[in-house]
Amino acid sequence: MELTPEEIRARRLRKLGAKANRTVPSNAVSSSPESASTSPSDPTTSSTTAASVIVENVVDSQNAPTNNATVSEKSGTTEDNTEGNMGSTSTSNADIILQHKISDSLMLSLDVAEQSQQQQQVHTVLAAVPVATAPTALRKKPVPATTATTTTTSTPTTNSWSFKKRSSSDHVSAKAETDRHLSSDGTLDMKGQACERDNRASAQDELLQIMLRIMKINSKARYSNSRFTIDSSILENALEMLDRQGYTEFCAEVITEVIKGIYYGKLIASPNEDAEAGRLSDSWSTIPSKKVKPIMLDEVVISRGRGSGGSGCTTAGSTAATPMDIDIEMHQEEDSVGFCSSKPSMKAFANNRVAALEYLIGCYLRSNEELYSYTKVKKSKKMYLAETLPGVVAVIRQQTLKYAILVLKNTFQSFCQDEGSNCSDTGSSSGTGAINRTSGTALEKSPLLTLMYENKVSADFMSNLMAESRTSEGEQDFRVIFNAVLDDLYIDMQNAICNENIVADPLNRLKELIETRVDNMHPICLMIVEHKNFLTAFTPDKYFAREISKISFLAPFLSLSVLLDENPKFASHHFSDNVCDRTLTNSFHSILSNTRKVLHSIFLVLLTNQYSRFEMLNYIAAILKSNAKRIQYNADDRFLAKDGFMLNFMSVLQLLSVKINLSRIDPLYPHHPESLVEIEDETKLKFSSQQYSDWLASLKDVKDWEQHKFVTHCWFLTLQAHHLGIIPAIQRYNKLLRATKELQRMVDELNATKSQWENTPLARRNKQVRDRCVSQMSKLSKAKLSCDIAVIDPNVLSACMQFYSTVCEYMLYQIENRPIDGPFTNQQHPSTLVANENFSALPEWYIEDIADFILFCMQHSISVIDYVDNSIITWILTLVCAPHLIKNPYITAKLIEVLFVTSPTIQTTSQRLYLQIINHELAQTALVSALMKFYTDIETTGQSTEFYDKFTIRYHISHLFKGLWESALHRQAFVNESKSGKQFVKFVNFFLNDTTYLLDECLEYLKRIHETQMLMIDDSGWNSLTQEAQQSRQRQLVQDERQCRSYLTLARETVDMFHYMTIDIKEPFLRPELIDRLSSMLNYNLHQLCGPKCNDLRVRHPYKYGWDPRRLLGQLIDIYLHLSCDEFAAALAADERSFEKHFFEDAANRVERIGIRSHRDVDEFRKLIQNASEIYIKNQENADEFAEAPDDFKDPLMDTLMTDPVVLPSGTIMDRAIITRHLLNSSTDPFNRQPLTEDMLKPATELKERIQQWIKDYRAQKKSS
Repeated sequence: MELTPEEIRARRLRKLGAKANRTVPSNAVSSSPESASTSPSDPTTSSTTAASVIVENVVDSQNAPTNNATVSEKSGTTEDNTEGNMGSTSTSNADIILQHKISDSLMLSLDVAEQSQQQQQVHTVLAAVPVATAPTALRKKPVPATTATTTTTSTPTTNSWSFKKRSSSDHVSAKAETDRHLSSDGTLDMKGQACERDNRASAQDELLQIMLRIMKINSKARYSNSRFTIDSSILENALEMLDRQGYTEFCAEVITEVIKGIYYGKLIASPNEDAEAGRLSDSWSTIPSKKVKPIMLDEVVISRGRGSGGSGCTTAGSTAATPMDIDIEMHQEEDSVGFCSSKPSMKAFANNRVAALEYLIGCYLRSNEELYSYTKVKKSKKMYLAETLPGVVAVIRQQTLKYAILVLKNTFQSFCQDEGSNCSDTGSSSGTGAINRTSGTALEKSPLLTLMYENKVSADFMSNLMAESRTSEGEQDFRVIFNAVLDDLYIDMQNAICNENIVADPLNRLKELIETRVDNMHPICLMIVEHKNFLTAFTPDKYFAREISKISFLAPFLSLSVLLDENPKFASHHFSDNVCDRTLTNSFHSILSNTRKVLHSIFLVLLTNQYSRFEMLNYIAAILKSNAKRIQYNADDRFLAKDGFMLNFMSVLQLLSVKINLSRIDPLYPHHPESLVEIEDETKLKFSSQQYSDWLASLKDVKDWEQHKFVTHCWFLTLQAHHLGIIPAIQRYNKLLRATKELQRMVDELNATKSQWENTPLARRNKQVRDRCVSQMSKLSKAKLSCDIAVIDPNVLSACMQFYSTVCEYMLYQIENRPIDGPFTNQQHPSTLVANENFSALPEWYIEDIADFILFCMQHSISVIDYVDNSIITWILTLVCAPHLIKNPYITAKLIEVLFVTSPTIQTTSQRLYLQIINHELAQTALVSALMKFYTDIETTGQSTEFYDKFTIRYHISHLFKGLWESALHRQAFVNESKSGKQFVKFVNFFLNDTTYLLDECLEYLKRIHETQMLMIDDSGWNSLTQEAQQSRQRQLVQDERQCRSYLTLARETVDMFHYMTIDIKEPFLRPELIDRLSSMLNYNLHQLCGPKCNDLRVRHPYKYGWDPRRLLGQLIDIYLHLSCDEFAAALAADERSFEKHFFEDAANRVERIGIRSHRDVDEFRKLIQNASEIYIKNQENADEFAEAPDDFKDPLMDTLMTDPVVLPSGTIMDRAIITRHLLNSSTDPFNRQPLTEDMLKPATELKERIQQWIKDYRAQKKSS
């Protein structure tokens, strides 16, 4: 419990006999006229009166020049240069402990300044006033007259200070006594002066109470639930400092005692007002360590000297500074020669440092609170406090900062743990007193960081701490303190990476440090880029990418991830059941988003700070350069950064690039000799490697390269980060899905055939395989759930889409070779665009990445499609409508796939985007023609898989045509295209070829499926097969079903396009070079569906494959009717392989019987067949008739009579219809494979006349005979 004032006085009186005599100099108090009125029995001595004045005037001296007094380190004398009636004083070596009184190691540890200052002392004495008018804090207990009469001797008056708030009753009593005293004199002026002195004394009392509250000493602390209680002797000694020296020494004395108590474990903060744990006892007998003296880094160190020169003596004209009162027990333990008698055994732990620093920070914060709340005091005190409190608060704040630096440098602990040798009277010591971490605390966490984690360090304190620590020589204190904090942050973040939850507290603390400004700069930024681990330069190139993402200083802060391979604890904790709640997923998305915003703030400060920008740009470039192989499909992940690291890194650069204006970037930056992005080895959109090298050489001759601005660096680095961040993550996600699907297929296959192998020798092996697959699927399921959070994050994907929008706008300007100026608008039609150098030199992945990203979003995060703006749509349509700008046709094909997936029939939620695309100006004027051209150009791609690739690409185009056909505007574009010439004819030719091939393949696979199914139904036939044969047939059946499903999907789309196009477009289909092939294809497929072997196409569960024979038969009948005319009937009759009248009649009867078409349509079909039958009979007669034609009148390929012979460049003569049909498929001479086009054919006019004459003569001869 707290001692009462009476107990404090009693304890103080018991110790008076054991204390050395103190002397009060004769010149400390100067005489004045008022001194004569002092009663001899008055307990207040002249020294007391002086103390009252010193308290008032010392405050005013805080703003005085600081060079009033200097201390000579060698002589130990003080030179007083005060003005007025202050004389020059010389303090003895016993009164002020200088460096020779303290061990060298202690002096080094405490950084005692060589030049210290002495507080101004006042030697004038005011008129004597009654005791009641003095401040309550300075009132003394009456003492016997014998003592009072000796107050002017060398022995000072006994002081017993009791600190309690001045009560109203005390104030009334004092005022009444003052009034009586003044009324006895009858002088009104004396009364006013007494009242003024009383108010001033009350204000001084309030000032002292504020100081004690700030230092957490007052029992009624206003702003804290806990406090420290210092017992009588310690507080009295401190107040003697206040009496003799001033507020700086007083604060240093109190803070020193509290810090000592905390380090020795004798003082802790108590949350309970009555708890004994909050008391600092004045009994130090249990502490075997030497005592730490009060520390004032810019003042003298005040303490008691125990040298041989005599501690209590004074010389004439000197003032003895009253020392801190040290307990008798402690003095008895100290050696009379040295400062300490034995090697310290008390060890200070890290928690003591934390508590000490927490106390100092609390003092700092409370000083600000008191400064802003002193206006609540009475008006009589406010004026005095307004003059004195700011200076006092500044003193306390300065002292707390200096002590905080000492605590953070481990100075106190170094002093307490000095194990070198005992101190000698000369102050020599073998202790190092190092300011860095000692060996005993090498693994301790910085107390500053510990309190930062507890949110107990304010921004103001941090800023001033940095500023104060940077004032040391070479900023040594600053580097020691904050290097320790950064190292601990680095370690804590490394430990937080793999955690059950996302721990970002170290990241937030790093942000606080970096954003702290000192002198209009961020000093931590320079310290980070100079950190030994900032950018590891010693790692071999092979491992550099991995190391930079693991051990560089910023690496752990960028490595917060939820992915299974990076943070398995997170996945195991949250995905134990292989499920993840949607609410939890959204929560994790929010946490990751906030984490990346903090990372952005850190990078932004590092990049905007001029002292760290260059190193940060190099760091970013090093990450991208070392991870260039991440985009490779089979890259070795062991030597590369992980997806979580790269996604965080990419998100940071995204946020940095959000507000960049494209008009401020240099479009030729990727080709700059000092560019931070490397694209030399990348495949270019149009240039070959040699062309690109030649262009760069020419560019260097004409281009005056300038130093690029930060926005240019940042934007292109962000683009590179997307290429190496989100795109590889998407690829791995798709790979994960494929692996899961394949494992599931294997498990299903094993389960389906379990009855066949469970009783065989293969049972054990198959069970092990199945179990391994199930176990692996469980792991992949957790991996997928973690990817759903990290990769399919709407915040990340939407930010990527918005950035890619700016990339599209950048490329559009490069396509038209215009400077970037606001939102892009087309100024040229795509067909007139020419591939310029700027666009041709760009890497292919500029386009491919955006297409892959949109396809991924359409499949897995459709909500992100709302961020597809007009720039992206214009970019897609421009490149699709101008495929000649891109060398690689597969890039154009990928853009067409993007258009395909936007179709509402594929993605029902993309209706808005689809309408924006088809209603775009480019789509209305150029899309249909461009798609038809690309449909034919994709026939040859130069790749080994071109034959199969073209079917997928044409499937996408066919599906787009179906959607465009429903629009009247686009339908007219089809019609116009069909009338334009050869382009549409080639298009029809290729989709006829595809239809023929796809239907043939489909029907063939259906027959094989039918055969296998019939075999499996026949028990006797199936059981007659061996087990290996059965398994082989089953595997073949699964493969056939998969292939049949694929081909039927492609064929169905092609037949649909054939069906709706022939409604309004007929003429191109009836051209001589097409009509024969068209009729043959229709006849053959109708024969397959309705012929004698049609039952071979019956399969079980046809809907599994998309097989609908009735629908296909109806479409074929419709096509016959759409093209019904004499020319088409003649073409049907010319098909000698498939045309049989009775077969077509049977087909018409079947269509009528099953009701898939109306009777009217069936009748029209019968009429067409009848017309074709008549022509067929005539053709048979003509065939016999021309069989005897000369060989030079016959086509060399088809051996038929030529009707329109033409001469090829090679000299060969062919029928025009036959060679034209060949050129539709291949632009080569069929005899020597040389390039050949239709315009190279020359009519054989003479031969044509001879053929016509021969026919006329042959018919005339036959008729005459």
